[in-house]
Amino acid sequence: MRTLKLIARFYRGIFLANFFVTIVSAYAIAFHRDLANKLIGTFFWGKIVTLCLMIYFAFVAKKKELYYYQNLGISKQRLAVTVWLVDFSLWLILIIIAYRQ
Repeated sequence: MRTLKLIARFYRGIFLANFFVTIVSAYAIAFHRDLANKLIGTFFWGKIVTLCLMIYFAFVAKKKELYYYQNLGISKQRLAVTVWLVDFSLWLILIIIAYRQ
C-alpha cells in the first residue's frame, strides 16, 4: 500500500500533461469517426512517444527527489514502468470508449 502511495505521488506531477494528450486523442477519435481507423495508429505512437518523454523529463526535473524514492525501496525503473502502464491503460480505455461511440 505504501508503494502505491509513493508511485501515485510521483505520477501526480506528470498526470495533467499526460491526461491532456489522452483527452485530445480521444476527442479527435470521437469527432472524426470516418477517419478513426487511420488516426488510431498515429495517436498510438504519439502517446508512446509523449509518455516516454514526460517520464524522462520528470526524472530530469525531479532528480533529487528520486533519491527519496530509492531510499524507500522504489527504483526508477519501477516508477517508470508503473506510471507507463497506468497511463497507457487509461489512454487505451478512453480510446476504446471514444471509438465505440
